[in-house]
Amino acid sequence: MPNQILDRGQTANIGSNVIHGDLNVIGVGAHYTIAIGAAPATAHVIAPGHVDVYAINNQSVSVVNTTGPGGPPNMRISW
Repeated sequence: MPNQILDRGQTANIGSNVIHGDLNVIGVGAHYTIAIGAAPATAHVIAPGHVDVYAINNQSVSVVNTTGPGGPPNMRISW
């Protein structure tokens, strides 16, 4: 399962046909937006120790860590 640290202010753009199932967003109070396929980006906040799961199923996805600068990395995505 690929993992990627998504530091504050960073964007992960993953093309279609890369994620064949679910995308997991793991974080510590991280604010982020996610856009799946042609849908507009929606804002979320991940609770510490929680995992947000999104069914991607071969669609493109863009995740932006919108947490303010400063501090350690606070978000990871895996699929």
